[in-house]
Amino acid sequence: MVEAQQTMPGQSRAHRMRALPIALSACLVISLMAAGFALKREHDKLSAQERIAVAHRLALHAAELRDDDPVRARNLGLAAVNIHSDDRTRAGLIDTLVMWRRTDLYALEVGGVQGVALSGDGRIALTGDSDGVGVWDLKTWLDPNVALTDKSDRLAVLKGHQEDVGALALSFDGRTAMTGSDDGTTMLWDLADPARPARLATLRGAAKGEYANGVQAMALTRDSRRAVVADFDGNMIVWDLAKRSHPVRLSVTKAHDSYIRDVILSADGRTAVTSGEDKTVTVWDMTDPVRPVKLADLELPGNFAESTKMSADGRTIVVANPDRADVWRLDDRTRPIHTAMLELPPVDMYDVALTPDGKTVLMAGGSGTGFLWDLSQPSLPARLAAMKGYTTEVNSVALSADGRVALMASPDRGVSLWSLDGLADIVADPGGAICDLSPGSEISRADWVRFAGDADWSDYGPDNVDSLLLCFIRP
Repeated sequence: MVEAQQTMPGQSRAHRMRALPIALSACLVISLMAAGFALKREHDKLSAQERIAVAHRLALHAAELRDDDPVRARNLGLAAVNIHSDDRTRAGLIDTLVMWRRTDLYALEVGGVQGVALSGDGRIALTGDSDGVGVWDLKTWLDPNVALTDKSDRLAVLKGHQEDVGALALSFDGRTAMTGSDDGTTMLWDLADPARPARLATLRGAAKGEYANGVQAMALTRDSRRAVVADFDGNMIVWDLAKRSHPVRLSVTKAHDSYIRDVILSADGRTAVTSGEDKTVTVWDMTDPVRPVKLADLELPGNFAESTKMSADGRTIVVANPDRADVWRLDDRTRPIHTAMLELPPVDMYDVALTPDGKTVLMAGGSGTGFLWDLSQPSLPARLAAMKGYTTEVNSVALSADGRVALMASPDRGVSLWSLDGLADIVADPGGAICDLSPGSEISRADWVRFAGDADWSDYGPDNVDSLLLCFIRP
């Protein structure tokens, strides 16, 4: 039985001969499948690379057209995002959509605007120019249903200084204003009725030193009961404004060896920060305003601080200089901690605005563009938008408390007003923000050929149409 069950040598050889073609066929199939997968991967890779290149090309053209043809810029930007969404295409479309929210409050041929200030609710604004300090009610300007020709003009002009006004401050409630002049005087104003401002008092500066003691910067506490004025001689002057018609000077402190570029106060007035031309930024304990106490100096890398701003609780500081912008924390006021550096283009930043909660910062300078950042996580700042304003430069910016209203002033032009309501939705999904409102947005075949180069139209939509619906581009 055992011998009968054994396979004869000839039979084994025949079996192997029959199995060999099957094995070869299987190997061939596997090889072909592997080659097919490799070809598909290579095709998909090339296709993905082409989509990225097309998207970036469209985003670049959108940026170039943003000033002169905003509708086409928006459509090209939307096409770029829907073809390939990445940081570059999304940022480009966000910037285009934000620019649509700009209104030129007014323009000047000569002189320009030297400074702006904004109330906490974003309604009352101050603008300083060669004609004086204008008082504005922005209610009609922020209402999209009011025609441009029906927007209200400035309500009043604050005058009285003998020389140019170099510094402005406006209380959180918009009812108190301060104006500081190159002649060293500071004027206190009642804006309870902004159309009929009343001058309350004139605050005299410190005794003149080696240089003129022109007012460089000023700040108010949240309740407007205390003010700090900084001058060209490096003095920090503290005023008690409890009786606004009779301010009392509490102290004069030599804060810096050179002139002070900026001074800021916490909402409760217990912390002040000054920045000087001597490349120092100093933190002060103002608990006793008669005897301010120096707590610490920020170790600044690089150049002097062009502008410094602080959150209402005195815990977050943003410092901008000609080289960079940095975020600091003051949880321990004697030991400031550097938490982040903002990645900005290599242009001077002349001014900074920070919301009271310390979560949104706007800065602008020599490029004429404002840069808006989210500081909700101070160690991980996130870019929100670039606000393209005047093509020259911006020397003063302001933000409302909720970050929904912004002002940018140009020294040789005027003031631009930005309505940033709904910005969070735009940043989260810029393509969806357009498609929700304008699902029929499209690009013509002619524009596709002009801006997308030799990219095949049929890869992104039907070939037998004359326009491509941007909200339905093929993935």
